[in-house]
Amino acid sequence: MTVNKIDNGALQYHAPDGVFLGIPTGISTRRFSSADTVAIRKSEGIIISGAGEISSWPIERFIEFEGDMIALGPWLEESKPFEKEDFTPEMIARLLPAIRLLKSAGFPMNGLYSKAVRWLSDGGILIYPPKLVAWMVELNQDSRMWIHPDRKGDSAWSFSLGVLAWQVLTGSDPFAGETDEARRERIRLGILPPLESLAPGVTQNAEILIRKALTGPEETAPTLEDWGSFIKLWLHEGIVSALPETELQERKARARDKADGIEKKLRNRRWFRKSGWKLLVSLAVIAGVLAFISAPIRKAFEAPVTAGMPPMEVAETYYRAIDDMDSEIMDDCLAKKIGKDDVRLITTVYVTSKMRQGYEGIGDPPLASDWIKDGKPELSEGIWPWGISDLTLKQLNDGRIEARYRFWTPPEGGTEGGAASWSVSRIDILHFTQGRKSWEISGIQRTTEE
Repeated sequence: MTVNKIDNGALQYHAPDGVFLGIPTGISTRRFSSADTVAIRKSEGIIISGAGEISSWPIERFIEFEGDMIALGPWLEESKPFEKEDFTPEMIARLLPAIRLLKSAGFPMNGLYSKAVRWLSDGGILIYPPKLVAWMVELNQDSRMWIHPDRKGDSAWSFSLGVLAWQVLTGSDPFAGETDEARRERIRLGILPPLESLAPGVTQNAEILIRKALTGPEETAPTLEDWGSFIKLWLHEGIVSALPETELQERKARARDKADGIEKKLRNRRWFRKSGWKLLVSLAVIAGVLAFISAPIRKAFEAPVTAGMPPMEVAETYYRAIDDMDSEIMDDCLAKKIGKDDVRLITTVYVTSKMRQGYEGIGDPPLASDWIKDGKPELSEGIWPWGISDLTLKQLNDGRIEARYRFWTPPEGGTEGGAASWSVSRIDILHFTQGRKSWEISGIQRTTEE
């Protein structure tokens, strides 16, 4: 048995039963021991010939070579990896019909991973088995990725084409970062330098389409039909025009200003992640003190929103106010000195979320009840479900009210990590007294279960 290196993306393996194309997975033997090799072998790759014919490319077996697990499949003459010299509009034009065929064949991939694609001698492409690719992507995150860490379906393919178009125009990775983690952070935040700063003279329509593919909402991502029209225009008319020197310098200056603003936003976010919590805690404490001082004054002159409500409606209002992060309405539901820990938590989370919106440009956390109703979709990094789900209220014989629910808060110590929120099941027994203006919650007996 003989192993010969063909290029930086493949090996030739001679065995008694034939010659095989070997694919380095980048996965060590130790890590590979936990892989479901049966599932990977059943997940066949696909060959799309230059003539548009589709055939399968199965994994026959695995071998170890120089500490790396190698996937062996049928030998293909003169295949080669994607190299920088291949980054041309013609390359994208060749990929488009192949992507359409992949979609029509129901091939289970969401975008192209550079290490998982090879050119074939007839102009076709080989794409490795999707379960193998998923392993490679998970364990070998690197700057040669053309796939979005979160997107699925058409918008994922559009993202891959956007990355390639950017690289063709500029020769650089649009989301280049110091580390793989920094690159994923830039992708998720949509942090891009202005394209015109790297490709002066690029048309506005081209920049808009590429930026939509890379950073826009998934529902507005360019379709494959949009990309087909765009590539046709690129090949026949071009998308970069020569500019007078004065206009060229003006565009570069504007682009530099935009780029400086983008980098400032990223620096602010990183500072916020490292040190911002100290400031937020201080602000939350101040906000809590102000709320504590102002509440008695306000209540002295205003009727509470719970005026005229029976105890059951007061309980419903209290838990709805937690969802809404409305500490004033919570105060209206509570007797003096009752439930202050709840109010302080809501005040802290409210101030924190608003500060993060200012520093990072993110939206409000989704309500846990809505998130669960939608099937618990995957959330972007730094976004977490908030509030109360599965709430049931029951009137007890002695006038108390039992509340059962699950409470969702940000992860302890921060709000990073997507939907990895901390949640607990709670049972509250609420006691009520009738005050001068309304029924009030005068006691909360709480039982908490992880």
